[in-house]
Amino acid sequence: MYAALDEQGTLIYAQEAVENQKYFCCHCEKQVKLILTESRKYFRHANKSNNSINERLIHQKGKQLILEELSKYKFEKLESEYYLPEIKQRPDVFINRQLVIEYQCARIDESVLEERVAGYRKLGLESIWILGDAYLETRVHREHLKFIAYSEAYGYYLLMLDSLKQQLTLFHHIKFIGPFNKIFFQREIFSLTNLPNLFSFQVVEYPLHPLMMQDYLVKKLRQKNDPHSQWVKMNFYQQNQQTVESYLEGYAFLPQAPIYQTPAWQRVCGSEVNLLKQPLLTEGQVKNNLGKDYYYP
Repeated sequence: MYAALDEQGTLIYAQEAVENQKYFCCHCEKQVKLILTESRKYFRHANKSNNSINERLIHQKGKQLILEELSKYKFEKLESEYYLPEIKQRPDVFINRQLVIEYQCARIDESVLEERVAGYRKLGLESIWILGDAYLETRVHREHLKFIAYSEAYGYYLLMLDSLKQQLTLFHHIKFIGPFNKIFFQREIFSLTNLPNLFSFQVVEYPLHPLMMQDYLVKKLRQKNDPHSQWVKMNFYQQNQQTVESYLEGYAFLPQAPIYQTPAWQRVCGSEVNLLKQPLLTEGQVKNNLGKDYYYP
């Protein structure tokens, strides 16, 4: 849950919440807990059933908002929860029996997402996924990368809908920067009641320069002592009689497509290139961006 009420009844977003304060669910008014992890802050009911109810309410509200706004475009068919018996799925929103829109509030893993996207493609349907509730953030995190899509206008992008604020956020031209695949993004926020601005919005891509392997990055690399990083370092030394740190000192990393599971520094040092599981990307969209992000000393 990304928002709750404080004791004065003010809506507080988890990112702005303070520890040791009392917060209450916007829907059932029962007390919730502020949860802090390394990657995010969020509220959670002590009772899981309450959490599920809240999640369903937020999903229903967001789906209704999407339907209301899309109804202004006079599509021939605009349906909700239309059952597709061939794949046993019910799209949140179905446009002209050709395009699926899913409003994803609950967390799902890559295998479930992959199965659902593949089901739609089996029927010749494209799908657009809009993130909410559990995935709602002000920035792009690792957990969002499985939902990345691609277009010529936006590059690699994500959509998030805040159903409480009725705002749609477009994260566009998402890239990796530097040796550790740091996430860079550009962001635009649109009022859902003025959705045409999203489609007419002229994206200006921010120019990114190569990132030099400076001292603080070399120091951070030295601290990478997990088993796989140690194996990469040892293997590189045995083959080149040189440490990874000394080899990369002064190196420059070009911005990269956000499709790699293997960190950039490991790829430079000859490691096998593993890609993230990103079901919304086609094979062509991935292949066309491989090899465009290489580095130079």
